[in-house]
Amino acid sequence: MSELIALGPSDAEARWIGIRRHQALLAMAGLGLVGVGILDHHVSYVEIVLGIVLLALVVPMSGGPTLGEIAATALRYLARSRWNYFSLREFDDDVLLFAPHDVAFRAYELDHRGRLDLSGRDIALAESLMGVVDAASASSEDQHVSQHVMRRGAWATTMLTLPVSTPPPDGWRLRNSLAARSVHLGDGVTIESYERFTYLRTDAELMRVFRVKDFAAVPDSKSTLEQVLRTSGHVDVAVHVDVVAGAKAQRMAARAVHQMRSDDVTTSAAGFRRAARTSRRFERLAQREVLVANGRALVRLGVFIVVSASSLEQLQRDCAVLWRRAHDGGLRLERGWGHQLEWFRAQLPGGPGW
Repeated sequence: MSELIALGPSDAEARWIGIRRHQALLAMAGLGLVGVGILDHHVSYVEIVLGIVLLALVVPMSGGPTLGEIAATALRYLARSRWNYFSLREFDDDVLLFAPHDVAFRAYELDHRGRLDLSGRDIALAESLMGVVDAASASSEDQHVSQHVMRRGAWATTMLTLPVSTPPPDGWRLRNSLAARSVHLGDGVTIESYERFTYLRTDAELMRVFRVKDFAAVPDSKSTLEQVLRTSGHVDVAVHVDVVAGAKAQRMAARAVHQMRSDDVTTSAAGFRRAARTSRRFERLAQREVLVANGRALVRLGVFIVVSASSLEQLQRDCAVLWRRAHDGGLRLERGWGHQLEWFRAQLPGGPGW
């Protein structure tokens, strides 16, 4: 939101005294059970074992999630149905997508005019999109905007999806037929998918969805998604912007700053020193509060990358190449094990999974 602070790590995972909330709750419950089991008149081995299990669930793995999150993800995956259906219909100028919640939107195609970076038009294009997002924040309800870059071999295009009542910026023309390609429908109106732990399978292809976790390591001289867009194969990039309504956005921004100050007082009273990372996050939150108060939009940003292939071997090769190129470019991706259906819905145009 600002050149001063720039893009940083996600603040979606709330932390308290350096750890996430579910870790703090599990740790306190585990320590409590172990303490009760030991101090009881008759030592309760059941409580001690249960407390140790809860403490083990707090341990983070190398990829970031804790053992507790991995266990919860696996249980949800085993409990839900593997088969899922998505359908898309066009009504006049509107598109209605069922996935399984229904959303209505309009799809617009970017009028490409050669190399944008040579003409400077990319800057004007970005500013016009920012204007659309800021205007959407004036609504009394949350709005959803998404931009999709789709590539199939030599064919590539950029699609923008907007709420039905939102006019497009200059340089975009209505083309709802692109929405079917972004949903991987091809020429049909309904798609049936089977979820596996690491990918989705349809009649025509296999797909795997990654989510961008962190932009902070991208060099200032490079475009944020440059390495991803240059990856070979069938790769779609979906940038979703969930715009928070104006009055709600101001309350959320002020609450985040208040919470950060309260946590800082608590940690200082406990004898902990504020780390540089915490100070930088506080600067970002304070600056965000000022920007929102001045009329800028408060958004939830999600970037998803969909890799599709005709065989499992090809899909694994393309995903390995994408992972290396994204890492070399400074992007940190999440593999989405057990989240493939959830993330596929979240990256669909219109945001049915948000």
